[in-house]
Amino acid sequence: MTPAPPPSSNSLRYFALGVLCVAMLLGGYFMQLNAKADRQREEAAERLALCRQVERVASVATSAGLELRDTCKQLGENGSKSATPP
Repeated sequence: MTPAPPPSSNSLRYFALGVLCVAMLLGGYFMQLNAKADRQREEAAERLALCRQVERVASVATSAGLELRDTCKQLGENGSKSATPP
């Protein structure tokens, strides 16, 4: 008969396995958070680019360019604030 391994080696294995599982779960969670922040950042950049394009067209066509310039400035400020994770 082979002697049974000491109980401390089994508990050490379980502890290492538990730590590994927690690390994997946390890694997946932070990857999701990072992907969400990237999507928000891209959406904000697209909205800002579209606003600036509309601002250019409006400034040529009418005097509403000043109003749009302020709106685009606010949109840019809000976009940069919302893209940072809490």
